[in-house]
Amino acid sequence: MFTVISTKVSPDTAEQLDAICEAMHVDTYHIFQWFVQALVRMASPMHQLTPDIQKLMAVLESSIGWQKAFNICAPNKSLDIAQMVLILQDKGKKGFGTVMLDKPFMDSCRQTECVNDILERTIEVCMPGVYRRLRALAVDMDCKSISELLITLIDEQSRANIDRDNIEQMQGENDFNDYGKQIAYGKKTKSTHRRTLDIYDRQQQTIVFSDIDKDIADMEAGQ
Repeated sequence: MFTVISTKVSPDTAEQLDAICEAMHVDTYHIFQWFVQALVRMASPMHQLTPDIQKLMAVLESSIGWQKAFNICAPNKSLDIAQMVLILQDKGKKGFGTVMLDKPFMDSCRQTECVNDILERTIEVCMPGVYRRLRALAVDMDCKSISELLITLIDEQSRANIDRDNIEQMQGENDFNDYGKQIAYGKKTKSTHRRTLDIYDRQQQTIVFSDIDKDIADMEAGQ
């Protein structure tokens, strides 16, 4: 038994979907089956959510219900510009600037160059699920904006990386013995003390010389 599920998309969306399927070496029949399987795993508490599924949930999460949510793939869509984010440049100058424009109302249009507002609005529209998590985290960390939160997270991670590198360097000194040789697991590291003629304790000698040997030694020394 099986159930047929179908939908309609715009022609340009269908063209893009065909290109994606061709690049992935799969047809639309199987790619929709995989997508439905991912949605079922997302909604079912019986399945262990993998990191990939969790990322997919964050991307697909909408600020409103899916039934009435904006969908650029809808075939009977009537699109209108609500806001515009412009990336501007100046001839002969380096770098870029951003401006966000609201939809004109009563022949007036609000314009802002505030990067905090532009950044927050872009994340809120593109990834509403991620935006909500960032806002909740910003409240917990006493940050007033997403940009302040990102800077705080970067600083904390940088300090953590420095602490980790310092610990690794301090631990690295234990890999060598007092004589500069690297210590390896399973190999001898105990130094062997060798006796030489200079440090040999003559009181511990076991050789006994006779009187004739002493006389010969004295005669040779005298010559």
